[in-house]
Amino acid sequence: MRFVRLVAAAALGAALVAGCGGGGGDSPKASPPVSGAPGTGTVPPVTPGGTWLTLSPTPVAVTSYENETSRFQLRAVANRSFDKPFNVAIVDSKGVLSPEVSLKAISQYEYVADLSTAALASGYHETRLEVRLCEDDPLVCSKPLQGSPWYVPVSVNVLSPAQSQGRLALMPAALDLVTYQGEPLSFEIVAQFGGASKPVQLAVVDNAGILTQGAAMSQDGSTIYRAQLSTSSILTVGVHSASLEVRACFDDPRECRSPVSGSPWRVPTQVTVKSGVNLTTLAAIPGAAPWSTYNGNAAQNAYVPASFDPANFVRRWNRPESTAVETSAPVVDNGTVFLTRAGSDGRWELSATSEASGEVLWRYDLGAQATASSLAAANGRVFVTSNGVEGAYLWVLDQAGGRLADKIRRYAPYERHRAPTVVGDMVYLGDSQGMAKFDAATGTIAWENRSMRWASGFWTPAVDGSHAYAVLNDQLYALDTGDGSIGFNIQDAGLAYNDTAAKVFVLGDDMGIAKSRDRLLGFDLQSRTRKWVADTCTMGQPVLAHGTVYSLGESGLVLHARAAGTGILQWKSGWLFDNTSDANNAHLAVTSNLAFVSSAKGTRAVDLATQKIVWTYPFGGELAISDRGVLYIATSTGMLAAINLR
Repeated sequence: MRFVRLVAAAALGAALVAGCGGGGGDSPKASPPVSGAPGTGTVPPVTPGGTWLTLSPTPVAVTSYENETSRFQLRAVANRSFDKPFNVAIVDSKGVLSPEVSLKAISQYEYVADLSTAALASGYHETRLEVRLCEDDPLVCSKPLQGSPWYVPVSVNVLSPAQSQGRLALMPAALDLVTYQGEPLSFEIVAQFGGASKPVQLAVVDNAGILTQGAAMSQDGSTIYRAQLSTSSILTVGVHSASLEVRACFDDPRECRSPVSGSPWRVPTQVTVKSGVNLTTLAAIPGAAPWSTYNGNAAQNAYVPASFDPANFVRRWNRPESTAVETSAPVVDNGTVFLTRAGSDGRWELSATSEASGEVLWRYDLGAQATASSLAAANGRVFVTSNGVEGAYLWVLDQAGGRLADKIRRYAPYERHRAPTVVGDMVYLGDSQGMAKFDAATGTIAWENRSMRWASGFWTPAVDGSHAYAVLNDQLYALDTGDGSIGFNIQDAGLAYNDTAAKVFVLGDDMGIAKSRDRLLGFDLQSRTRKWVADTCTMGQPVLAHGTVYSLGESGLVLHARAAGTGILQWKSGWLFDNTSDANNAHLAVTSNLAFVSSAKGTRAVDLATQKIVWTYPFGGELAISDRGVLYIATSTGMLAAINLR
């Protein structure tokens, strides 16, 4: 088979030559309308021998959209060849197809023609293509090849703009947003769109002023488009309703002179703006202790023995800090919230904020430091460690006015640590050289144990009534709190999983739960044996409460509940975030009935009985729950939000 030239002839005599190369013959001339089209008479007889060429598909059925074109292919397969060159014409007498056509060779005996519909009005359109193979000009075709012509019925169903609405799917289809006055809420709209014959641009347009501004949608897949949006910071308290417009256009969607059929699409949107300040009267929760150190207490167990009703949650106040580039976990003691922040100039600051009013009570400049730890607070003092070019220090400040009470030089390499751990006047410090105990009452180091040298940094001691614990390399160490000697240690190969990664240890119910990279290990502290290990891709720090270990498994996307004694999974929630990048730096705090999960994408409250999300907040970060029933969220950019839980 030897195609030389392809001629596409449309109705009204229009004709084009598409490049197949070679051949001869006169320039194509207008061809008369084809007789025998559907509804016009009998199909002309086929010359015997026409079965040597097979066309597919036949018939052709195409779905298109009003005033748009849709592409399709016609495949030709031959079982013989010819010595002489010949020409090809594909004739459409009704103008249903575009005159633009191309032909490409798959092999010597197989060719594919690329065709497209014309821009048609909505409705049902039919034609019959006449495929001519001729030794002369195919628009004249006085010398047809044996079997020529062939006929292919074509039907085109052109959808109306209303019917075309289904070609784009929006996620979510409607928005019900809740934010606070003066606090823009970021969110995303995702569109799945396909079927256009040429490039399309999508954008979200806000004609009601509920957004900071509209946004173009970026394409992150063949059919997926995304827009990152945020509510306006000037919305007043109340409910604001609007219909966001999603445009799909062949030109700039800001003008959209050439819209895609079916455009625009609408996203019903409601934004509830709540008062940003709700200074209710605070009272201590019976049985709750101050959130005095990293993860709440000396056991490093972020558990609060109290129940809260999500229906009562409302923001108390918010303290934005636009210049911060890093923020520590907050601690709360005596009605004051303490945290450290780093500015873009490399200087660190320790601040004290009133839990009742949200007013900053004092700030203390720690100077230029490479790192500063999270805090510990007790007995009228607040403690923080730092590391910089001048060395490593333990800072002790008075809670009442921020006066520096003590500054003790520490030997430590250039590294960072999560936090000191405070028990009464005693402060336990961990670094890569081992562990030390500081007596805040006397201002002296009570003991140091350097037998655990070359331990990885970024860890915090867990302390109970008799021992201070650390997971270092492949060992669980339990140091006597009285003199710092090693009371016992447990060597376990499971702990050696990535020696350089931060490792944590949580105490409760005579158990110790270690996290080594992304696996959990359960230790019986009475028998001093490892009871179980679970490879769960755990993120963040686990919490141990009432015989259950709560952790963020599956790369931080799912809340797991395991039996503390056996490690057996009791239940797990659904996905809390959309993807693993959303769950980066995930944090967990647990109450008697809820688990608060926080990440870069926001904070969720999960009901422990139903495993369902029952509350969300648009910002995430380090968590703390005070003994007066206030949840604190410290974002990495320096914002501190206070949420009334009752």
